Amino acid sequence: MADCDLCTVAIPTVVPVRIFVPRFEHSYPEGIWKGLCESCLKSAKETADKLASSSSCGTAGKCNLCGAIAQLQPVQIFRPSFSKGQEEDSVMLCKKCLAAIQKADKEWQEQKANEHAEHH
Repeated sequence: MADCDLCTVAIPTVVPVRIFVPRFEHSYPEGIWKGLCESCLKSAKETADKLASSSSCGTAGKCNLCGAIAQLQPVQIFRPSFSKGQEEDSVMLCKKCLAAIQKADKEWQEQKANEHAEHH
């Protein structure tokens, strides 16, 4: 079991995303792997797609995924809740993390398509 790094839901398989954390740039120059559930991945990808077509500069702050201080975009996610099942929440991600998520989503979709083709 693994936990999603955005919504903290525990699932058997998370989508690996390579994130470059500024405070670990000397220790891990190739980046750090974070895991996202497919729901968070989809939400972040939608936000990245909207960002590409708009001129919004975002809000200054600290990224919830890499910890960089940058211009951030809000991503709507669903966190597990004992009382309600799940609650809508918003996390703030920087453009670098959104770009890494788009790349990871593309690779994940290709991997799923290849696995599906191999089984048939």
